[in-house]
Amino acid sequence: MIIGNGDINALIYSENDQLVMHLAKNDVWDARLITEEDPPLLNVNVEEHTWTDGGRPASWSHPYPTQTPPAVIRLQSIGEVTNAKIDLKLGLASIITSSGKATVRALAQMNVYYMETDRNVSLEGFPQSFLPAAEKTQANGVLIVKQHLPEDPDYPGMDVFSVLETRGIRHAIAIVTTRESSNALSDATQLVKSVLDQEPEAIVQVHEKQWLQFWSRSGVKLGDNDLQNWWYRQLYYLRCLSRPGAYAIALQGGYNSKANWHGTWTMNYNAEQTFWPAFCTNHVELSEPFIDLVNDYHPRARWYANTVFNSEGAATPHNLWPFEPDPKQCVSVNKRQLAFMPWSYGIGTAGHMAHNLWMHYVYSGDTIYLKDKIYPIIKDYALFYASFIEKCKLDNGKVVFGPSVDPEHTAFGWDNSPYDLAWSRHTLKAAIQGANDLGIDSDLVKRWSNSLSKLPYYPVSGDVIKVGDREDGYNIITPIVPLFPAEQVSWFSQESEKDLFKRTIQWIDSRYNRNNSVVMLNVGRARLSMTDDALNDTKNWFKGKEQPNGLFYWKAHGFYMSEQTAVSGLITEFLIQSVDNIVRIFPAWPGNKEAEFSNLRTRGGFLVSARQKDSMISDLTVESTAGGELKLVSPWVPIGAKYPNGSVLPLTPDSVGVVRVSMKKGQKLDFVKELIP
Repeated sequence: MIIGNGDINALIYSENDQLVMHLAKNDVWDARLITEEDPPLLNVNVEEHTWTDGGRPASWSHPYPTQTPPAVIRLQSIGEVTNAKIDLKLGLASIITSSGKATVRALAQMNVYYMETDRNVSLEGFPQSFLPAAEKTQANGVLIVKQHLPEDPDYPGMDVFSVLETRGIRHAIAIVTTRESSNALSDATQLVKSVLDQEPEAIVQVHEKQWLQFWSRSGVKLGDNDLQNWWYRQLYYLRCLSRPGAYAIALQGGYNSKANWHGTWTMNYNAEQTFWPAFCTNHVELSEPFIDLVNDYHPRARWYANTVFNSEGAATPHNLWPFEPDPKQCVSVNKRQLAFMPWSYGIGTAGHMAHNLWMHYVYSGDTIYLKDKIYPIIKDYALFYASFIEKCKLDNGKVVFGPSVDPEHTAFGWDNSPYDLAWSRHTLKAAIQGANDLGIDSDLVKRWSNSLSKLPYYPVSGDVIKVGDREDGYNIITPIVPLFPAEQVSWFSQESEKDLFKRTIQWIDSRYNRNNSVVMLNVGRARLSMTDDALNDTKNWFKGKEQPNGLFYWKAHGFYMSEQTAVSGLITEFLIQSVDNIVRIFPAWPGNKEAEFSNLRTRGGFLVSARQKDSMISDLTVESTAGGELKLVSPWVPIGAKYPNGSVLPLTPDSVGVVRVSMKKGQKLDFVKELIP
């Protein structure tokens, strides 16, 4: 079972006669990066379409960087486990054994695990062959485990203090690092004492109140128990892994001895997918750790664009590493840059990262956040694309967009990858809108618009989009990326373009390995209202991967993959979409299945609630959190917007069935079929 509060989390399981908790904290990493034996980074001459150096970095073969559990909790002599469950509503793990009951919470209000059990509770280190042994001591009535995580020439390392205090059947465990506090041990000790000094009811009440507030933000009630359960379970998992102000969760939680692929942020799809469902489920704030990570990385991104591509702006490799220092201050080989050949040298990755930042703005409408944390990043990514495009050779007035790499498919030197083309388009358009909305950088807007005009169309082979002559073995289904997640193609595109992507979806369905892209493919289907295919594939695939703890086994990746949170976003796509800032209600939900949702969020900051029964849509309400024009595919004709005073404004659908109504911030409207009040 998994519990968490968005910063600390834990894996709970039984072993022999013990209940075991592997503790984790998002910022607890052995973050060493030893690049002394790495070859030089790739050096790309875009104008000449040539490159030198590069190669597989020896630093990849070290066990670190990796997340690692700072400590382990063990409950002794528990006997046989007869029942174990997670109460998603209250953030509570309950374990019933032949010797009694134990309850465990990762308190929502502070970084403390709170347990109630009459079993003996111990705290110990988590042995790792590549780390110094943890130090275990006792002082001031608490057990202390100190784990040192070593330094490298450019990174100071850290100490992690895990502290346990027991009072009767009540136990509190805190984790504090020297990265976040210069008084980590005293802070951890104070945390556990502050919890146990309070009455149990008071602690639990605050914790449960925060979880209930979380669930009150949105909800679904579906005529499909599997999809409904998966929506809630994966949203619970996202809340366990993310919260504002915490460090971003990476590829896997820090529960294991060594995570696959170093457990880091893989930015050509995996990491973005983890945070993507936060927007449509009305938990935009859960995306902010990702945005903070990208902002923290930005000095290195600017250096990377110049060093590798001799270009302006900022670009990124496909792996980010924790706590990366400014390269200007680094003394390690390659300025401490681990760049895996060839995937780290794809030019589309920066645009993919920009997408999650841009979604925060379009779903919230927060121009202050746009100005401070989103536009400066997207501006530099757009500058990179403009600079790169201006260096590329022309073919019939369009650039040959490369050299690059189609993610996880081709060697370096590839041109016109659908992934690169889609993400460069998305980024340039976002930068243009961001600049216009902020009223700045008009000269750059002209430059970016000119760059957009030079990009070629996606590579069509026969009657589908392909990566060259590649016929199978797709890991990331890059031919679909222009549809989703890059959103350059939509339900509102020309019929010929929609047909092209429908054919491409059907073609690639039997040609990809299903390791990473099941969510991507079925969101793409949902975006084109390929309802039966989307639902059937989602149900058939994930039903076979569901585990008793409510999570999924991820093919070729194992368990506890953070990106599975996106299943909640996939299910939301069946119920509501807002691509091109146009809201569609039940765009990929069968008419013969009941469904109801409340306060799902769309672009423009609209909170939408609706119901479907017997193919009829009803109870449609919209609340504006930002103000602006609502564009809605009308579910009925006639249709009207009913105001709180009872008056009804008749609305006239346009040629594609879209109605428009201006809304003020905080305003709520009901939509009705009958125009007479």
